[in-house]
Amino acid sequence: MKEEILRIANVTRILDGITYLDNINFNIFKGEIMGLIPLDNHGKSQLIELILQNVSIHFGRIYFDDQLVNYYEHSSMTKNRVYLIDKETNLIQDLRVMDNICVLNHTFHDYIIRDKRLQKKTDELLKQLGIEIDTEQYVSELSLIEKAIIELIRAVANGAQLIILNELSNFLSIEELSFFQKLLLYYTKQRISFLYMVNHHEEAFKICHRVALLEKGRIIKIIQEKDYSEASLRPYILSFTHHSVADEQNNQAGILKCQNLCTENLKKINFLVKKGECLTILDMNNRGIQDIAEIINGFLPPVSGKILVGGKEIPWAKERNLLLNGVAYIPENPVPKTLFYDISYLENLTFLIDRKLKRSIIGKKVLRSIKEEYRALAGAEIEATDLWRLEMKSLYNLVYFRLLLYKPKVVFIMQPFSQADMYLRGRIIELIKMLKEKEIAVVILAVSISDTLKVTDRLLIMEDGKLAPSSHQFKDLPSFVPGYQE
Repeated sequence: MKEEILRIANVTRILDGITYLDNINFNIFKGEIMGLIPLDNHGKSQLIELILQNVSIHFGRIYFDDQLVNYYEHSSMTKNRVYLIDKETNLIQDLRVMDNICVLNHTFHDYIIRDKRLQKKTDELLKQLGIEIDTEQYVSELSLIEKAIIELIRAVANGAQLIILNELSNFLSIEELSFFQKLLLYYTKQRISFLYMVNHHEEAFKICHRVALLEKGRIIKIIQEKDYSEASLRPYILSFTHHSVADEQNNQAGILKCQNLCTENLKKINFLVKKGECLTILDMNNRGIQDIAEIINGFLPPVSGKILVGGKEIPWAKERNLLLNGVAYIPENPVPKTLFYDISYLENLTFLIDRKLKRSIIGKKVLRSIKEEYRALAGAEIEATDLWRLEMKSLYNLVYFRLLLYKPKVVFIMQPFSQADMYLRGRIIELIKMLKEKEIAVVILAVSISDTLKVTDRLLIMEDGKLAPSSHQFKDLPSFVPGYQE
């Protein structure tokens, strides 16, 4: 008989009059990887907080390792033996790897110890997993995958019985994710349990023993491993069809060309993208696409090579005006980085348009014209005096609608689906398709492939700063992309 590490029974949690968790029922067994797919983000952070710490609830009971730890009549506010791993590391940056693993481990009481003894202990832990990381290195010098590995080892060494993994594919490449998943399977044999939170069902199906669907604070379905299929999810997810334009444009000249681009992490990169085409560059190591983004934005000078838009070379310059060169850029998680909550929708929409029009001041007549033109797209939200009451879907609309006003020839998008729930990802797909319909070329820079399949016409694989010799059409992707299964 399977033993439970966690049971959440009929739990309801209300904060400030909002029901974030509504009669939640699910369990996790010892040695199990339990998947959780939030169809929206409602209740996700509250659930994480609840599992980590026994905060107050309004109904229900929570059991951890067969012990009643929380119920509606009493909350001890104690912490469970649960550890959270996500992009925001819990490691102390200014300490060495071995310090983070051992000295900070509450079960390791001998704080005044020799470095050799400390190093031996950490080396043994890494050797068990076949991992080569310099234990004397400072955490600040580690890559994201190395930090995630050290956090995992530290969690286990610290006695964690359940580890929450939050959106690993948002910051790990396919190659890194595949390796990390092998570590998870290793630890399940030691009866360590995992709650694997992910927005991509393909990723969950690959590694999880069961998958739960969370919507509006409710567990609406738990899918068993034997039942994994697209059909099992179809009633719960939005479906979008893909129409490739690549074949129609084979004879078109590329609107953007990248020629022999070199940096420390890029090795003579060459590619082109056509009008209305979506090209995805999938970085297996999560290094090269960062350099491309920094070159485009004027933060990193290339060692050699050039970028041409419409046949015209774009000179590299610090703080370059992308819009004047027909290039736009959408960063990862763009809303907090590109929008201003305390000014109006229209002011956000027209932000920086002065640079495009080469005017110092935009006249009231122009603003009225823009307002009326975009009313059909934005609806009544165009009248909003600030952005505080707008939904995330509306804010993403604003990010992409603003691009239409800029009329770029090419848009680079970094990790467009990062931190987006399933419904929001569907809207982002529609917005990218809107750009393509306007004959704007789109270049997606990604470390995860799943959602880009809905919009991508061609795929380029980058590994160790080099592009594969040929691109792959949409129909070829499932059989080619590592880690992807239909």
